[in-house]
Amino acid sequence: MFYRLVVVLTFLLLPLVARAQESLLIATNIYPPYVNDDVENSFLPNLFTEIGARMGVRFRFEIMPWRRCQQEVENHNAWGAIPYRKTELREQTFAFSDPLYLQDSHFFAYDKHGNEPRYNYAELADLRGYRIGGVYGYYYESWFEEAGLNVDYAHSEEQNLRRLQLGRIDLFPTATTIAWYQIRQLFPPEEVANFYTLETPLIDGAGLHLMTSKTFPNNDVLLKRFNEAMAEIKSSGTYTQLVEKHGLTLRY
Repeated sequence: MFYRLVVVLTFLLLPLVARAQESLLIATNIYPPYVNDDVENSFLPNLFTEIGARMGVRFRFEIMPWRRCQQEVENHNAWGAIPYRKTELREQTFAFSDPLYLQDSHFFAYDKHGNEPRYNYAELADLRGYRIGGVYGYYYESWFEEAGLNVDYAHSEEQNLRRLQLGRIDLFPTATTIAWYQIRQLFPPEEVANFYTLETPLIDGAGLHLMTSKTFPNNDVLLKRFNEAMAEIKSSGTYTQLVEKHGLTLRY
């Protein structure tokens, strides 16, 4: 009788043990201040640790180029990739979590004399006369192609900010928080003062999300658990603590 009871309990507990040990791979790239070189002590990995504790999941992070991040999600080698913006094209293939963080994006420019040219734009096509830098695999690739812009792509924000400072490109679109963070890391104060943004944002207060494949096994269930866990973190005050810990601004 005792033996049978042990066997029954073992079978009952196996799903719980498997769930407690569930491990999911997240593809990402270095993207300060959200994912820093010290990956495990960065804002988004810290947020995922809190979410994983509530889901009973251990998240693992692998650094790779942005295009490969998307490929790994498409091939189900990774459950998701972070941080990604929603676009109509992406939403045809991918599912997105609730926002991990909200941020603006602007076109950055540089003037070695500290002057701010007053050019601006109403629509992207207005920028056809400028040399624009971009990052391979970013959400705006299809937008810029459709607008007929002259875009020279590189592999990182840092490369583009340096090209901007050297006068090799005229404009570089990127998340405002990220750009100012990197500019202050890369250049002395007298050079920082020569960077500025165009008035019109490329994106105003858009969300950064976890992007997953719609065809990943049990994706709907996993994403629901993820969003519920993140909602708990936000309502408990833990999210605010993480934002403040990493020097970010809380936005709603």
